[in-house]
Amino acid sequence: MSDINQFQCPCCGARLGYDGEKDQMHCQYCDSTFSVEQIKAEQAAKEEMAAGSSMNWQTSSSSSSVIAGPDGKIEGYSCPACGAQMMADEKTAATECPYCGNFAIIKTSFEGMYKPDLVLPFVVSKEKAQSALTEFTKGKKLLPDAFVNRNRIDSLTGLYVPFWLYSCHADGTIFYEGVKSKKWEDNDYRYVKKDHYRMIRGGAMDFERIPCDASTKMDDATMDSLEPYDLSKAVPYDAAYFSGYLADRYDVEEKDTRPRANERVQNSFRDRLKEEVKEYEEVKATGEQIRLSNAKAEYAMLPVWMMTTQFEGQAYTFGINGQTGQMVGSLPIDKSKATKQYCITGGISLAVALVILRLILGTFGVGTIAGSIIAAVLIALIHVSSLKSAMNTVHKKTTAKAYMSQNSVKLGRREDNFLYSKTEKTEKPKQQQQQQPQQAK
Repeated sequence: MSDINQFQCPCCGARLGYDGEKDQMHCQYCDSTFSVEQIKAEQAAKEEMAAGSSMNWQTSSSSSSVIAGPDGKIEGYSCPACGAQMMADEKTAATECPYCGNFAIIKTSFEGMYKPDLVLPFVVSKEKAQSALTEFTKGKKLLPDAFVNRNRIDSLTGLYVPFWLYSCHADGTIFYEGVKSKKWEDNDYRYVKKDHYRMIRGGAMDFERIPCDASTKMDDATMDSLEPYDLSKAVPYDAAYFSGYLADRYDVEEKDTRPRANERVQNSFRDRLKEEVKEYEEVKATGEQIRLSNAKAEYAMLPVWMMTTQFEGQAYTFGINGQTGQMVGSLPIDKSKATKQYCITGGISLAVALVILRLILGTFGVGTIAGSIIAAVLIALIHVSSLKSAMNTVHKKTTAKAYMSQNSVKLGRREDNFLYSKTEKTEKPKQQQQQQPQQAK
């Protein structure tokens, strides 16, 4: 036991000493005692946690060939405002840039683009996409009138957006600390005994084709919000699927989108294993080891109906999933309409409050009027805030639950190790101390 003095107390972190008479480790700082086996197990857990995760992607993609004409060029459109270059054929008549809303995009030719491994064909027609946009804007009391002009809705553009699709097998272990508590009281004090535990949970699961968009011009959160896609319907690349649509070129390398895929895999792995520690209170993760295997990335084109509009100098982009019809967007807010809603709601709320007070009290005082005004202001603020929140359905995805194969989940290692107990006592107020003996009688 030459290294025994290097162990730390799980309770307070001070150095432990070995008590030969009791055959236990003893902390002179907080007077806690532990068995040698218990401390060694805790030390081993800390060393295991320190090893960390391994998120290495051994990826490969077949996207080495290039789509191009005999002269090495492809036909398409270029936006002079934002620089976007989009592949198109003679059936595509584009007059507006889906990225920035610029009305003057020009036909051009440019260097070829890499051929995708997979294409997810459009299912939703332009007419259905326009109907989805119309429904999305209905009831939005703060939406500028110019936005719902029929000409704007007609400018929806069908675009194949480049994505990297990530698939992997994830396995590993997560370490937690948690508490089981017990409460009681006597005449003078309330007691809470907290038993602290180290929990270890292990498991494995598969993820299939987590999408991460590969265009710097595309807002990541908007693309995330269009999910999920049913990627089992993806097909090998065929130029026929691009006919009549624009197709963007990827400008984000696969290695640069891996951190987003890693985050989603890790968070989903953590969420699933945390479901296995529900019997504890105050649960917190203290370490993890997550490893990837069979990790691969595929290059794919996914269908999106897009439109961007400018309002008060700011661009607002929204999209419709070309497979499912899912509609998302961050819509502009008309400040004058927001002010109008605030005034109307505040005025009605104040009037109703004053009528109720008149009926109940029969008169008004300075205090009641002031209270009514404050309540009306709060109600108006809450109402306008709810209207504003309805204008934005864009939310970044941080998990990949929709792409986790539920049948693949295998729960493995499960350990629950007691660490130490700590009892807290709180003195009761004097009044309660005096009342309790009387109640007992």
